[in-house]
Amino acid sequence: MQFYEFGDALRPLGEKAPEKWENVLALLEPSELSAVTLPDTLTPPLTSDSVYGSQLCALLTDQNGITGHIRIPARGSQAARRFAFSWSQGNVLIVDHDRVVANCLDAIRAMRPHNADGADNFLADLLLTLVRDDLTALEQLEERITNLEQEVLADNTDRFIHRMSAIRKEVSRADRFYAQLADFGASLLEEADDLFDKRSTRRMNYFLRRVEALKNETERLREYAMQVSGEYQSQVDIAQNRVMQLLTIVTTIFLPLSLIVGWYGMNFDMPELSWEYGYPVVIVLAVVIVAVLIRYFKRKKWF
Repeated sequence: MQFYEFGDALRPLGEKAPEKWENVLALLEPSELSAVTLPDTLTPPLTSDSVYGSQLCALLTDQNGITGHIRIPARGSQAARRFAFSWSQGNVLIVDHDRVVANCLDAIRAMRPHNADGADNFLADLLLTLVRDDLTALEQLEERITNLEQEVLADNTDRFIHRMSAIRKEVSRADRFYAQLADFGASLLEEADDLFDKRSTRRMNYFLRRVEALKNETERLREYAMQVSGEYQSQVDIAQNRVMQLLTIVTTIFLPLSLIVGWYGMNFDMPELSWEYGYPVVIVLAVVIVAVLIRYFKRKKWF
């Protein structure tokens, strides 16, 4: 556990809870929550996995303050991460399940000074830090889709459906996350309008614009993925058409031969059967038919 004091910068207070809670940031792991005596006005956030269900972002307000929950979905090889927080009377309690906030603190403290002297500015900085590298992650997703598209055009579609399915699921999770995160930020700004000063309000609005841009980017990636899937289906259709064309050509070539076989397979006394050259003539006739049909199909560029 770590405690900080809001001021011109985050001032570390150490691992021991302060006697007086005033402009304090408490960063705890779930197992440490029961070991800290909190002020009556600071309600611990709900941390159970089943509380918010499938919600990635949730915000609850009551007379004691504001509690929230943010779960960042899995990205590539990185597992999903989450944290919860409570904000009341200038104090912030964060239950950091996966060290999300702990990893953001250095970046927050390294930001250009902008009078970050309270919980409102800290939360705005935290939300901005959460999405600062997301555009790069989306660019990597786009690169994966582009690589799949190049493989489709090169007629290399090995495990395409499995790979594209994984990408589309990741894009869908990101799109849902940004939609909920935008609603989370707007609700926070609405519910705590009196707690945000002008500077932190501007930073929250900037955060909302960033999230909206990221959501637009995920929607573009979703359309791109659908386009590449369409190209794959077109390649599959072309391959199937080639097979059907080949089967049609083979059937067409052997149809006259089947007619000849059927004709001479009838149980009748045909004059040419007793002719000395009857058998060779039939062979030559079959070869000529096959040669003529092959030449015809080549001229039509059917194969």
